[in-house]
Amino acid sequence: MTISVNDTRGELKAPGTRWAGRLGRLGQLGIVREVFVILVFCLLTTIVTWPYVTRLRDVVVDTGDPYLCAWILWWDYHQTFTNPLHLFDANVFYPLKYSLAFSENSYGIALLFFPLFAIGLTPLTVHAIAMFLGFALNGYGAFRLGRTISGSTAIGWVSGIVFAFVPYRFNMMSQVMYLFSPWIPLVFEALVLFARKSSNKRAAWLGFAFFMSGLSTITWWSFSLIPLLLYAVILATRYDLWRERAFWKRGIVALAIAGVALLPFLVPYVLASRLYGFKRSIDEIKRNSAWPSHWLSVENRNKLWNRMGEGVYEGWKFKLFPGLLPILFSLAELFPQRTSPPRMLSLDESNRRHSYQHWVPFLDVIITFFFALALISIGFDRTNAFLNLFDHLTSERTLSLLTLAIAVRLCIAYPKFLHATRQNLVETLRSQDRSDTFWLGSILCVMGFFLSLGWNFFLYRILYELLPIFKSVRVVSRWSLLAYLGLGLLAGLGVRNLAERLELRYQSVKQQSVFIVACVLLLIEFNGAPLSIVRGESFPDAVTLRMKQTTMRGGIVYLPAGGDNNYRYMLRAADHQKPLIVGTSGFNSPIEDKIEILTREGAIKDELMTLLESVPTSYLIIANPAVPPERTMDYQVFLARQLSAGRLRYINRFDGQDDLYAVVQNEPQASSEATLPVSLSIGDWAGMIHDDPVLMLGQPLQLSQRLYRLHMVTTGSMPRFNEFKTELEELSRGVVIGAEGNEEVLSKSFGEFVNKWIGAKRFVDAFAHLDDVQYVNQLIQNAGISVESDVRRQFSSNLSNGQETRATALLKIVDHPRFIEKENNRSLVLLHYFGYLRRNPDDPPDGDLRGFYFWLDDLNRNHSPDKLASAFKLTGEYHQFEKKP
Repeated sequence: MTISVNDTRGELKAPGTRWAGRLGRLGQLGIVREVFVILVFCLLTTIVTWPYVTRLRDVVVDTGDPYLCAWILWWDYHQTFTNPLHLFDANVFYPLKYSLAFSENSYGIALLFFPLFAIGLTPLTVHAIAMFLGFALNGYGAFRLGRTISGSTAIGWVSGIVFAFVPYRFNMMSQVMYLFSPWIPLVFEALVLFARKSSNKRAAWLGFAFFMSGLSTITWWSFSLIPLLLYAVILATRYDLWRERAFWKRGIVALAIAGVALLPFLVPYVLASRLYGFKRSIDEIKRNSAWPSHWLSVENRNKLWNRMGEGVYEGWKFKLFPGLLPILFSLAELFPQRTSPPRMLSLDESNRRHSYQHWVPFLDVIITFFFALALISIGFDRTNAFLNLFDHLTSERTLSLLTLAIAVRLCIAYPKFLHATRQNLVETLRSQDRSDTFWLGSILCVMGFFLSLGWNFFLYRILYELLPIFKSVRVVSRWSLLAYLGLGLLAGLGVRNLAERLELRYQSVKQQSVFIVACVLLLIEFNGAPLSIVRGESFPDAVTLRMKQTTMRGGIVYLPAGGDNNYRYMLRAADHQKPLIVGTSGFNSPIEDKIEILTREGAIKDELMTLLESVPTSYLIIANPAVPPERTMDYQVFLARQLSAGRLRYINRFDGQDDLYAVVQNEPQASSEATLPVSLSIGDWAGMIHDDPVLMLGQPLQLSQRLYRLHMVTTGSMPRFNEFKTELEELSRGVVIGAEGNEEVLSKSFGEFVNKWIGAKRFVDAFAHLDDVQYVNQLIQNAGISVESDVRRQFSSNLSNGQETRATALLKIVDHPRFIEKENNRSLVLLHYFGYLRRNPDDPPDGDLRGFYFWLDDLNRNHSPDKLASAFKLTGEYHQFEKKP
């Protein structure tokens, strides 16, 4: 059989034609288009956050809040299939109730990832995937809003890119519940769809979006309420829906059903607030309220603008700059627009408007009155002037009344000096001069900006006063996210405006090309790659696995408690699934706070053991690597004392670092599995300092600093390491830390030491030839403090008449409050060199005191001894001395 060439072509082409047709029809399906958009945003997320996607198994941006968020997502899944009626009674902050309500419950986020937990992925892996998809879904949500409200897919892309990747997004990468916010744009999209066609289907979508917004992040849900209400009013005005019964009936029913469905997820917050008194203080909100200047400070993960804001006051605190291009694109939309002719009013509307006109003079008087009252109330705000009148007639109340009066006035008639083309605000809203997109973008921008100022803006103070939900919001600057959504919408309109103008002027330029260039430029500006990331502790350690297999009557306490340590304990609680007493969240447990106070500094008292027994605590885990070296002795003494008293029982050491103890009162059947570590055999303090000089920074630290000041008063210069260490060992010989009466023993020992000190050749050569007046003056000069002349005379007089000796006078200068305050930071830095590096500050590799003065300046500015200790612990010099537990 022969086949012609033409026949062969026909046979070969037919399958390709059929597949092309099928793909074409598939591409016309709405679901396929939506999946394609999400995939594109996944690709863009990969690019701007690279190499995040390559480390999804255990990637985090830090080892703080991501651990807490991973635990929350896990707990939502675990409790849903274990005991869903007690979802909020979580396995942290035992034995308190409603502990999940101490922070965001994030149930709507976790719900999307239940299948990942079901197939066995670790909490940290699920968290990493949720974070990645959070970026993509944020972009998709804003894309949908922009496309729906404007009718332009191109505007949707611009809106999605701005909302997904604005620099502040990278600041949220520690907290997935705040980064994951696609329901904010989706609930506005649902409102727009419902206003345009009030069908049952669209009402259901509005209710569902409203419900999922609250289920995912209560903060974003509460922040959206007021803009959503205000925009509903605008839409009702624009579409003349005030008398549309179907709109109001279906909308109210849908939102009411959603509200009722949310109650089980909201009521626990009310109960927890009442039970534990959770409420953000005004001072706390003030500390977390931005100033307008903070909008010029940029998140440092952004590669283009990362140093912007260094000169802004407290620029490190809030990094709200949205990028330059979104602002410029938005300004393009604010250029004068073509004005549509005024709408012809119906007779009924004309009569109503005329009937309202007689209120205008009255409203002008009201506005003038409230304006004057607002000026006075700002000046006298919350003072007792005029019989405490302005303690009640506060600035925020008068400013709110003034704003309301102005709004009503504008709705009736614009002032003549504005020369407006419309009669009033209502007509402006109903006109076609501006689109739905413009009005929503403007509302979100204005409200997001001003409410991000928190206590620095009167409207937020009113919200705090009137709505209980705002009394639990701490970081009020997060209102800025609404501004970013509005900015994305306005930027989309601005790019379209630019594209139309360019196409009119240059016919070869197509609008599509302008949008593509704009999107590429936005991605370049927002880029965070290569993103700084760390590998998290995805898998449980040995002591955690042991706790998972252990039955217990009470809960688990990890020490040291507080700070970053608690985040790790939260993550491990998702692994062992047992009650955890310590931890961290938006609000803290009073038991956790008490444990932190009792172990924060100094010797650990038996009161801690009594608290552990009463909680009740079953097991105590000492995470030895997390114990500051200078606090090792405090922990060892406490543990040794409780072991000898029979209140603790040593179980074992895991992974060579974590020690497990049973609280005997609550777990009497627990048995020891290993011999007691040698480190719990406490010797005298001198021997311990000799073995590990870091302990000179431990308790009593005052002795080390006192010896330092003795050197300064005597010589006017800092002591040297070897000499200082020998003297400190001499002072502390025979002193067992934790024993009773140590303070008296050390005080007596120091007095005897000073008596020897003044008889030493160095002291005699420096001071023996001086009379009493000269002696006192020289000591004060060496100390570098100012002492009143009459006090100096009294010192000298007491020496002359025998009421003081040269030794007691020396001690008085050493212990002078001004001298203690003056030398506190300097002595701390020097002791860190002595303890961690076992050398003088100007020894090699330094060679001079520049390093010493760098850390002294840092301590003076930041008042953070913990930062100082952390920096010295990270040095290579210290690691060669570091003892392994």
